[in-house]
Amino acid sequence: MKTQMIRGLIFVAAVLFGLTAALSVADARRGGGGHRGGGGHISRGHVGVHRNVNVHRNINVNRHINRAVVGHRYHGGIYYGHVRRYWHGRWWAYGVGSCWRWTPDGYYVWVCF
Repeated sequence: MKTQMIRGLIFVAAVLFGLTAALSVADARRGGGGHRGGGGHISRGHVGVHRNVNVHRNINVNRHINRAVVGHRYHGGIYYGHVRRYWHGRWWAYGVGSCWRWTPDGYYVWVCF
């Protein structure tokens, strides 16, 4: 009776060992540590979990910004940036004097030629 009990325990232990080995191979092939694609590990008292996360966002970017280019003509004048201009022996500050014209886009252009 004792021999039969030992053989039964050995058989059960072998079956459990075989199932454990088969499941660990299947988990390794799946890329996880039993977390269905997770892949957790325990190290020095903390638990680390690695996940692949895909985030899809709809981001609207305003690409058509009204920015004048220095040297180009706009609204009957030339945009020289926010700098002063020398005209008829005098320096005129940006936006000061009759040679600067305000545009609908919110900046001044030089109209004296």
